[in-house]
Amino acid sequence: MNKNKSLTILVTGGAGYIGSFTVKELLDQEYNVVVLDSLENGHREAVDQRANLEIADLSDKNAITRVFDKYKIDAVIDFAAYLAVGESMEKPEMYMKNNVENFINLLDVMVEKGCKHIIKSSTASTYGNPLNESDFPLKENYQNCFKPEKSALLPGKWEGKEVSGEEFFQKIIDYYNNAFSNRPELTLTDAEMTKLRIPTSVYGLTKLLDEIIMNKYNKSSGISYVPLRYFNVCGAAEDGSIGEDKPNPTTLMTVCFWSIIGKFSELKLFGNDYPTKDGTCIRDYIHPLDLATGHVAALEYLLKEDKSEIINLGSGEPYSVFEVINAVEKASGEKVKYEVVPRRSGDPVISCSDPSKAKKLLNWETKYTLTDMAETAWKWHSNHPNGYLKNDVEN
Repeated sequence: MNKNKSLTILVTGGAGYIGSFTVKELLDQEYNVVVLDSLENGHREAVDQRANLEIADLSDKNAITRVFDKYKIDAVIDFAAYLAVGESMEKPEMYMKNNVENFINLLDVMVEKGCKHIIKSSTASTYGNPLNESDFPLKENYQNCFKPEKSALLPGKWEGKEVSGEEFFQKIIDYYNNAFSNRPELTLTDAEMTKLRIPTSVYGLTKLLDEIIMNKYNKSSGISYVPLRYFNVCGAAEDGSIGEDKPNPTTLMTVCFWSIIGKFSELKLFGNDYPTKDGTCIRDYIHPLDLATGHVAALEYLLKEDKSEIINLGSGEPYSVFEVINAVEKASGEKVKYEVVPRRSGDPVISCSDPSKAKKLLNWETKYTLTDMAETAWKWHSNHPNGYLKNDVEN
């Protein structure tokens, strides 16, 4: 008998984009899967019918407890978070509540129920915006090496007032300290505060804060953890059955497809005069099917080794803006309309991850190319212009 058949994995946010792919991969590997999702941004239709779906919100600690009581949870894979960078700058309190306070609710229940393993969906936004080409490809220890004195947070709003930098940062830290004033074990050290000054967005800060919090739970309660950091995710299931259905996508490839099917106005291409092979910025892209196998590989590593590690998931072969546009045009047979405008302040020439740690520890590497991402994404978007809604184009 496959040893996985006796293990039950809780996937929070498992009705979302990457979560739904990971749920299917876990099931294909014969794990028992429980999906916990509020369906605020997830989709019931995206959840594999072999999984048990529990509709609940992580803000409700009693609801989390009921799920743990109903099932014997052996490990958790957590995707439950808000992830729009722009929105996080306009609604920072909402992101702190959902991405940090609710995550601590989950960890508290794990401690109470004796669940000792968690895989966390993290992000390359934890790296902030390194501008030195020597910083790339980004390694997982970057935050240990770069020690800023002031926060890199870009302008945003706090209680309706525009703030930025260290002032913005201090308001977020004060919010955290007030929320957990009765939890001395969650107090941030000076070294942790220095790390938290690296991200440029509230979204990135909340994700890095979650990594720091997991380390605290590791020390206090023995929970082992693996946060997985990745950049731009694009692509769909090979048969086009599962794909990205977000109200306001920001990934270049998705925006290109939305432009073609008439859901997005003309693209703005920020700069074509960078010192690259075609003058455009270079970024890291990854297919959700590769992310799914990466999460399962990390789970298997954690169950076997019980050792916490921060790990990048990436291809190691970043693509330029024009390469993405060309892949979209080839897959769709349509031209992408765009306007070249001046560079945005602070955009690095290249941003990509070093995936060598994932290959070494997890024996994992990407399988899907940019062409695969574009072809599968086009199959999804062209047949599901309204996402999972029923009034879709007939196949």
